[in-house]
Amino acid sequence: MLSMTSRLLIALSVVLTAFLGLTGYTLDKAFQESARTAVKDRLQGRVLALIAAAEVKMNGSIFIPDVLPIVRFNQPKSGLYGQISNNMGEKLWQSPSLGEKSLPVVKLSSSTEIKFEKMFHENEELFSYNFGVSWDLSNKVHVYTVSVAETLESYNKETTQFRNRLWMWLGGVAFVLLAVQGTILSWSLRPLRRAALEIEKIESGEQESLLGRYPKELRGLTRNLNGLIESNQEHLERYRHSLSDLAHSLKTPLALLQSTTETEDKIRPFRQIVAEQVDQMKKIVDYQLQRAATSGQTPLSQPIEIKTIASKIGTSLGKVYADKNVNCKVIMNDDLLFQGDESDLFELLGNLIDNAFRWCQQIVRVSAELGQDAQGEAQIFISIEDDGPGIDEHLAARVLERGIRSDEKGGHGIGLAVVNNIVGAYQGNMEVNRSELGGAWFLISLPQP
Repeated sequence: MLSMTSRLLIALSVVLTAFLGLTGYTLDKAFQESARTAVKDRLQGRVLALIAAAEVKMNGSIFIPDVLPIVRFNQPKSGLYGQISNNMGEKLWQSPSLGEKSLPVVKLSSSTEIKFEKMFHENEELFSYNFGVSWDLSNKVHVYTVSVAETLESYNKETTQFRNRLWMWLGGVAFVLLAVQGTILSWSLRPLRRAALEIEKIESGEQESLLGRYPKELRGLTRNLNGLIESNQEHLERYRHSLSDLAHSLKTPLALLQSTTETEDKIRPFRQIVAEQVDQMKKIVDYQLQRAATSGQTPLSQPIEIKTIASKIGTSLGKVYADKNVNCKVIMNDDLLFQGDESDLFELLGNLIDNAFRWCQQIVRVSAELGQDAQGEAQIFISIEDDGPGIDEHLAARVLERGIRSDEKGGHGIGLAVVNNIVGAYQGNMEVNRSELGGAWFLISLPQP
């Protein structure tokens, strides 16, 4: 496939060639018309010179001096010919330059009538100018036609010289313009070449992101590319940390199981310890896998309607907790969007709304709105509240940590930690307070890209 530079050069060359060709054709036609007009004016002057030199006798004959002021009329084969005829078609005079040749007789019906034409006569291509003139002699009007013809030799020479010079100059201009266009294209496309070179360096590991300064037309592209690169690096780092944490977290349960198999003699305590540690390892694996799978902010992702997701979750949990007859209120605008992965939003809202359904008496309220943080940056604020017992103040700061539960009867201490990790992956913030409904209030703020 041709490069962008080659495509642009070919397209511009075609347009330039067509434009200069049309310009050259138009100028050539204009010059030909101008040269033809000049020939007509010149021949008209010759006709007037013949009329001025002519003397009409009383019998209607014409007398022309042997030596004319225009020398070419007197020179044989000079290419300039003159002839006078009457309205009867009789030739009364012809210039010595004609020799044994003659011009076609043109009959003009009235005086001052003019006929200018291009013709081919006796193996010669000529411009012919015919002018009707009348003399009043003895109360009788005599009408004559004065004809002057000139070969196309000088006309063709002029037009050929002009055409050669014209196309030579247009060719030179085309070459210069193509060179200028090539230079401009090379300069204009330099940022794209620099971006391609930087991407190659990123692929080879020489640098981590696009570092060059780019024109405003490419800033959106380079910003999104850097965002994608940064997002991929964060995902890779998250996987590495999760695997490392998973391996570290499993060491203790495995060591305990190993020591139990070596020292425990009674089967029932042994089963209890194994069940507890297997359950704990399952929780750890689930937590680390969810943590690793969190996408975080990803440029060019499809925006998600928060209200749609929240309503789906509320409807599903309403069926799960049907015996409690929970009144779940979703209060937010339809056009409020989450810029991120849909599964992350499901996990985030699902954990918090499920927690609210579990501990509420009858009311769960989910709301969201656009706002600004203390620094004036645009934020989405998501709030989940219930009318349950709430969370003790001394646990509020620690409940978001993995393994910390707000009760001693149920829950794994994993759900809220997963939510906190997701919020952190989107550079957001999460707070735990007491709601005006009486129960827990989780407030999440996520920056708007």
